[in-house]
Amino acid sequence: MTVWKIINHTGITALRELSQRYPGIFIDANLDALHSAVIEAAKGQPTWSATSLDLRRDLSPLNAIQESGPGTDREFAWVVRDALGHLTAARGLDEYIWATINCFVIPQYVSVRWQSSNQANKPEHLPAFVRRHWLDGGVTDARQDNAIARLWWLGEFATRAAQHSDWIDDDDMLDAMANNVNLYHQLLRRRNLCSRPKLVAAIYEVFLSDSNDYLNVTKYASELLRTLNFIAAQKSIDFMSVAELREVVEEAKPPKEP
Repeated sequence: MTVWKIINHTGITALRELSQRYPGIFIDANLDALHSAVIEAAKGQPTWSATSLDLRRDLSPLNAIQESGPGTDREFAWVVRDALGHLTAARGLDEYIWATINCFVIPQYVSVRWQSSNQANKPEHLPAFVRRHWLDGGVTDARQDNAIARLWWLGEFATRAAQHSDWIDDDDMLDAMANNVNLYHQLLRRRNLCSRPKLVAAIYEVFLSDSNDYLNVTKYASELLRTLNFIAAQKSIDFMSVAELREVVEEAKPPKEP
């Protein structure tokens, strides 16, 4: 087990200041340079809090992909879940945790994971680019943008949904989510669906049963999940079975264009 000190408010304030003035220091993934810059930006105030983060699995192998490429979300989601499986969903919204890991535990991974982004090559976009992928872990968009938070949430949602399916296990659910980012990201944007893992299980059972890959089409996925998000807020679906919810999903499908 590896124990890290989680950066506190002073530290993350310093990191945000640096992301505005020197975003390249994050992209360079130079741990010593970034650490020294944070201490300087914090102006002598305590950079680390007394709270500890216990990593039950070593995350340093994620840094080793600097030359081979960023790997896949599927490949690393379970690694992150194993390391941070004890986190609750509430702590999963803690930006201090994700900033600590992204900046000081796996800085090379974060840099390589997003190096192909168009914004990474546009100086005027770099401050916002760095904040989104390295620092902003306490907002909904972090579930799809923050480098390490998105992996943890991917494993979290896959595990939650698989618990309600009779035939999709954790690995297959993770495959389905990681291999269709369009559908997964549409899901993340809808709060009512995110809090209904049984309904999510039904959605993916329908998705994996559809030989026509219906939900691969962005407009169909978006319209369907928008409708289901409304239904999730209006109906007592917690008392329905997954089989009944599959029928709800099928009925909510928008018609295909001829």
